[in-house]
Amino acid sequence: MEFRRLTEADVPAYLQSIPAMRERFSDFDDLEVTEVGDGNLNFVYLVSNRRQPSETVVLKQAVPYLRVVGESWPLTRHRMDIETAALRHFRALCPQHVPEVFHGDADLSACVMERLGTHRILRGALMDGHTFENVADHLSTFMAQSLFYGSDLYLGFDAKKEAVKQYTNIELCKITEDLIFTHPYDDSATNAYNTALAREAIDGIQRNPLVRAAVGELKYAFMTRAETLLHGDLHVGSVMVNAQETFVIDPEFAFYGPMGFDVGILLANFFLAWHGQEARGGASAIATQGWLLETAAQCWDQFADKFMTLWQQQEKDGQGFTGRDLDGLSAQAFRESFMRRLWNDSLGFAGCEMVRRVLGLAKVAEIAGIEDPQTRAKAEVAALRMAKRLLLQRHEVSSMAQVLDWVRA
Repeated sequence: MEFRRLTEADVPAYLQSIPAMRERFSDFDDLEVTEVGDGNLNFVYLVSNRRQPSETVVLKQAVPYLRVVGESWPLTRHRMDIETAALRHFRALCPQHVPEVFHGDADLSACVMERLGTHRILRGALMDGHTFENVADHLSTFMAQSLFYGSDLYLGFDAKKEAVKQYTNIELCKITEDLIFTHPYDDSATNAYNTALAREAIDGIQRNPLVRAAVGELKYAFMTRAETLLHGDLHVGSVMVNAQETFVIDPEFAFYGPMGFDVGILLANFFLAWHGQEARGGASAIATQGWLLETAAQCWDQFADKFMTLWQQQEKDGQGFTGRDLDGLSAQAFRESFMRRLWNDSLGFAGCEMVRRVLGLAKVAEIAGIEDPQTRAKAEVAALRMAKRLLLQRHEVSSMAQVLDWVRA
């Protein structure tokens, strides 16, 4: 089938052509279709039956270019095949935190999935002053399940290597390598700076050989350490919440990489949100800031506990890497060394994410949305200082409490 980009007018007929949708919708004559894609890559349509509002889905389509730039930046549409497969994989592991996929279409690079009608994107909800008591528990569960069960700690060698092949995501990995690990540290045309941000703050990152060496180490790890299937873009804009539920969406950057990448990206976005709230000030901001730091700490602590529980159960069953090859004190020493490296990696990747969200192409609304350039610059300088500590001192810090002290400082 020849590729065509679906428009709002095309969507009803397209859905009607899908058997699973004919079972889900009672009719297709009065569908409301709204394009809401505000991301950098894809088109996203919310679809509902005006006569039966409970009949609703999300349709997502990848186009053969980077949407935020246009046709001058071509991209393979294969990324939607990977995203659809990743959603199904993560859903099988953690159904309470991943939306259901109803239909995948390789020809049109489209995916039809469950619509989370009562949920909000976490980033926007936090900016409006809302907080959610279950987020740390839910996200730590998702990370523990997804990172453990995609790794050699659980999979046999053959299954793991087949999975690495399936999730080879060449072009989107290249985007990550460029936009997180390369461009923010040079004079790339893709960088975007607040005009009020002092040049010395920028040079403190871009012209610092120790910072660039640390980023080089992390980029090399990203490129070479196929530890597990990652979400690849796990930030507060890829999480939808309500008072009871948390869902992870948009794994279009999924690939096999270092575990600490997903953890670090998530932590960095909590820290960036804290700096944005700090710059805004006010009673609401103070309350949200407390939640952000508490949630960041709980995400790591609970993730580490849940991950270790899964690992030890595998050992008890005589399966997985340590269950097969190590025992007793050797297994314990290996686990401790592994988790220490995962912690250090997570902090380093968090530093990279914070730098790129200040100096690189893609920003976070908590900071970029601050209207006064000088106020915004204060938040950006604080975020860059924090990022530098994470990059240069990641091997020296042993607790999240110390990291949170760095944020507050």
